[in-house]
Amino acid sequence: MFYKLLSILILNVVLSQSFFNNIAGNEIGFQSAKSLAIGNTHFMNSNTSVMALRNPARLGHLNIKNTKLLSFGLKLDYNSLGSMHAERRSIDLKDFFGGFLTEGDYVSNNNFSNYHQFGVMANIKLLSVNLGLALSHGPWSSLDYSYKEEVRGMEPSSELVRDPIRGYHIMEHKGKIDLTSLGFGLGIDSWVSIGGSINYIHDGVYEYFLDVTQIGSSSQHLASVISVNEKNDFQGDVFSSLSLSLAPKNLEISIGYEESAQIKDNDRVSISNNTGLPFYVYPEIAEEEIDPSSDISSFISEDFTLKHINYFNIEKPEKMKFGLNYKVGANKYSRLVSFEIIKSIFSSHFFNDSYEYNLGIEHVKYDKVFRAGLSYKESSLKTSYLSPITIFSFGSSKKINNLIFDIAASYSYQKYQYHDLFPVSGDSRPDFDSVHESNWMMIATISYQF
Repeated sequence: MFYKLLSILILNVVLSQSFFNNIAGNEIGFQSAKSLAIGNTHFMNSNTSVMALRNPARLGHLNIKNTKLLSFGLKLDYNSLGSMHAERRSIDLKDFFGGFLTEGDYVSNNNFSNYHQFGVMANIKLLSVNLGLALSHGPWSSLDYSYKEEVRGMEPSSELVRDPIRGYHIMEHKGKIDLTSLGFGLGIDSWVSIGGSINYIHDGVYEYFLDVTQIGSSSQHLASVISVNEKNDFQGDVFSSLSLSLAPKNLEISIGYEESAQIKDNDRVSISNNTGLPFYVYPEIAEEEIDPSSDISSFISEDFTLKHINYFNIEKPEKMKFGLNYKVGANKYSRLVSFEIIKSIFSSHFFNDSYEYNLGIEHVKYDKVFRAGLSYKESSLKTSYLSPITIFSFGSSKKINNLIFDIAASYSYQKYQYHDLFPVSGDSRPDFDSVHESNWMMIATISYQF
């Protein structure tokens, strides 16, 4: 069963997408299967080269149980990470048979893509001093988003179809933000370790596409847009990560800090002053930009054209971290409880400082490993339209000689209100849409210890 599940994860790795990726960044990369399964406790339980970013001090605990006076170790790791993201957009309808209000979906999108990450760790132990090093490379955030809305008419066509397809509203974003991390950890007397890393966010390209596809001769119910298919170059940044780890007996306590960074092509930010939510498409009347989430009656009767924004700006927040691991038992039979708190601090007035709480367990009984956890994450956007997200995760592990296989999966769901992405002149729809986003994330990690 383990190998069947591992094969499914490796052959069907897909990337997460979210509507707000291009404003807040989803930080989908630099995760290990073990830490994802234990409640997204990446600060306390990453066991691959991603520790260079997450908690470099733990590199000083590598190979710490080796009793030789002088020893050297090397470990290679590879991650396949992805998710299946489903998005539905609904409007409120009245059920005339039952006499009650309900929601009717008018958009349903499922998105799949993939990414891979790799790294190497090394350690040198001399007497009671242990030096650990790690180098890791892979995507830090995904910019992918795909929206396709089928538009139907209201009158019968000549073929006697009651609701003929008039065309499609299409918006797509493509790109990823790559990160390379180089970190070290210095352990002393097997229970205290300090570490740091330099993390380089690479320059990259962000692609965006906006179009309306018309089918047949009538453009009725189709939005008027300025079609665009362009690329923007964005600039990366460099930031540091520092941490301290104490590991007396069965307990491990860590504190950490990450600098902030900016990934952008200019200083503009596309966030609504009315809702506090990001937007990518806005109505333009006589070369005047209109906030798409403003009172729709103020512009819906006018002849307007929809335009896509042509700028890109993501703030990676400053982070303060605290984590705690409590483990009892030996390697063949052990139990682990893990808890961590991460505070994200933003400089932009569009964002709130936010907290993330992660809790997880691991139960090991000989060759059977069970991991599970919960993560609770507050919204960083300064808005009342988004509620916190709760993520459930689980996973397992298998070791064959020096080869270690870790697998994990997580699920989250969020519902929020958002304005119509493609409003049509004269078609007044005063209520916001209900947006349902559900996301399955899967990670397969393969590591080899020399």
